[in-house]
Amino acid sequence: MAVIAHVVLPGVNPTQYDAVRAACGWLDRTPVGGLAHLTWWVGPDNHNLDAWESEEAFGAFGQDRLGPAMAQVGVNVEPQVTFHPAHEVFLPNAVTIK
Repeated sequence: MAVIAHVVLPGVNPTQYDAVRAACGWLDRTPVGGLAHLTWWVGPDNHNLDAWESEEAFGAFGQDRLGPAMAQVGVNVEPQVTFHPAHEVFLPNAVTIK
């Protein structure tokens, strides 16, 4: 079942976020089961809203790519993740806006 994951990385700034994203290769190699990704900041905290094919797909990405990428660039916060069942995920086209 598709899920929406709200991921908060407390205290992670845009430079750190960009380093983690580059290290885990999200833009170069779409993660297996990853459908969509949006990111923003509220104060000092990084927020991400992702659509995934399943919680297991998100978990595999976290273990195999995100966790190692965070360690590689020295970001040592524990991601705060809340899952919600997706009612619908509509992706009209793939666009990266930065």
